[in-house]
Amino acid sequence: MTTDKPKQELVRSLGLARATVLVVGNVVGAGIFATSGLVAAETLAVPAFLLAWALGGALSLLGALTYAELGAMFPKAGGDYQYLKEAYGPLAGFALGWLYFWIITPGSIAALAVVLVDQLPLPAVFDSALARAGLSLLAIGLLSMLNIRGTLLASSAQTAVTATSTVLIVGIGVLGALWGRGNAAHFSIDPGVGFGRITGSAMTAVFFTYAGWFAATYVGSEVRRPERNVPRSLILGTLIITALYLAINATYIYAVPLSEMAKHTDVARLTATHLLGVDFAAVVTAAVALCVLGCLNTTILTSARVAYAMAEDRVFFATLGGVHGKWKTPHVALLTQALLAAALVIIGAFVRSAVDTLLSYVVFAMLLASAAVGAAHVILRVRRPQAPRPYRTSLGPVIPVTFTIAYLGFASAMLYSRPVTSLVGLCIAASAAPFYVLWRRSVDSSA
Repeated sequence: MTTDKPKQELVRSLGLARATVLVVGNVVGAGIFATSGLVAAETLAVPAFLLAWALGGALSLLGALTYAELGAMFPKAGGDYQYLKEAYGPLAGFALGWLYFWIITPGSIAALAVVLVDQLPLPAVFDSALARAGLSLLAIGLLSMLNIRGTLLASSAQTAVTATSTVLIVGIGVLGALWGRGNAAHFSIDPGVGFGRITGSAMTAVFFTYAGWFAATYVGSEVRRPERNVPRSLILGTLIITALYLAINATYIYAVPLSEMAKHTDVARLTATHLLGVDFAAVVTAAVALCVLGCLNTTILTSARVAYAMAEDRVFFATLGGVHGKWKTPHVALLTQALLAAALVIIGAFVRSAVDTLLSYVVFAMLLASAAVGAAHVILRVRRPQAPRPYRTSLGPVIPVTFTIAYLGFASAMLYSRPVTSLVGLCIAASAAPFYVLWRRSVDSSA
């Protein structure tokens, strides 16, 4: 007589602090060090520039509040996948998971690994595309193994990286304010420009720099007391990011006039050089590299939970739902996404911008998915008014509706400016339907 082994499950090992660090680390990557110049060129004036970043934080907070209720209702791995499934049915969740598995996750991991290597001061022997691709593969492999060895271990490393990079960034700002060569007159309003303008291009750049504040919802199965800690981590993490972004941009302005900032992309290095001299540019480079490293680690950690959740629901490859007997991590999902990301890194070494092009196709679908999650918040309140809601977002439907309208606005702007790319992304998402039908038939027949 044989008995089946008990199914291994993910362990709730993450407290509020670690979940919050995941949120911060998933957002603060290279973007804040590169996009401020573009936003400065679009807004033209200090009030509009700072207002754009404040609005980005406010929109992210609306999103965090919207997701907070859903995260507490469904404290499971997968985040958006779970919410779309609950509100619209399993096919909607599957379509998003399909995009995540084949494009969003491996593409993001590959792109971040390449950016990380670009930040490193490497000797001339690594000048070739293949050599740099090799280092990117090494980064993906090492971080994937770290995550396989334990969620608590990976989150501890994330805490150390995020804390160090934050200290470096804040330290440069404090030193610059106390002893640097900045000028408070840079904050003055130019009468010829007034309050400037806040364009769609500026807000799109700001919006993408804030993207990723939902990270804690993807590890809902591994957060202790998720009904409390998932909402709090989303809100607290978003507030920390907003405060950090506003402080960083205020430091930029103190160091460099907005008109000069608008001419550069590497604003962080320019700021450090203006405030404290060339020697501190290396500190900025280290901070950027650490931020990208942290973002890569959180992407690896959180994204694998989508494939795991789909496998748990028996709508995807069953092996992806495997949990390591000793380390209690979704090791098969982590290994699979690492292999897919590695393939894209290798392709990118021969076909320049291949990964960026691939990711650009699904941005429109991702925006629509986020808007659908906002609408799901309202739909579930109507359909399931008596369902337990450990955290309830205040102001009724105002917050999720505002969030949904904002994301639909970004999606509409993208559809208008890049119609072919956007429609291709929708077609890729739609391609999930026949595969979903096949999986369901396979499951039903085996049952």
